[in-house]
Amino acid sequence: MMPRVDFYILALEGTEAREHFCCRLATRAWREGHTVQVRVADEAAAERLDNALWTFDEASFIPHGRESLDGDNPIVISPAPAPGDLMINLTDALPDDWTTCTRIAEIISAEEPIRQTGRARYRDYQQAGATPQTHRIES
Repeated sequence: MMPRVDFYILALEGTEAREHFCCRLATRAWREGHTVQVRVADEAAAERLDNALWTFDEASFIPHGRESLDGDNPIVISPAPAPGDLMINLTDALPDDWTTCTRIAEIISAEEPIRQTGRARYRDYQQAGATPQTHRIES
């Protein structure tokens, strides 16, 4: 069965906007009972997002880490494949293992280079047989 693919189109620019929305989305998914893998481009991005999740919601603890720890971390941030029924893709490429997930989330900020690579991934998903949905996020 083909995964559900959602594109979240942000009105804001910048890496920080993408990472903040990623924190919101990952937290919401975890609270709804999903396991989440956040695919990042490199270790520096993983570290930034790891730190962002520590401070994202000051009123609660959001369980996450850089490794699965045999399923003890429901949100895993890594440039490598990790367990999770939802993959939040923050890379500029279509992950090779995207069909192993139930859901894929692509977060696209307002910068033109990010939009262009997002459009290419949108087409790649379509050509593979998925029907991506788009959601415009104003704040």
